Amino acid sequence: MHGALQRIFKKAREGMIDTQVEFGTLIKHVPVVIKLDQDPTPLEQEQNEIVLFKDTVFTSEDIGTRLALIRCTNGQYLVLGEV
Repeated sequence: MHGALQRIFKKAREGMIDTQVEFGTLIKHVPVVIKLDQDPTPLEQEQNEIVLFKDTVFTSEDIGTRLALIRCTNGQYLVLGEV
């Protein structure tokens, strides 16, 4: 059991090595499209480039909102929240 937990924590730490926080602007709320500050190509939820927390809901009032995202090791971006 102890060995299994060590392997899980090791993999979690490895995943944190190659992460980067980025900032972007919400362009569209259904489906979600976010334009990153440092990338001319917008990220699209339909292309599985964006991952949202379970209860995250954007409305038309949120368009233009600045968001913090974290780049994951699998190439997807997890939306952390509004900044």
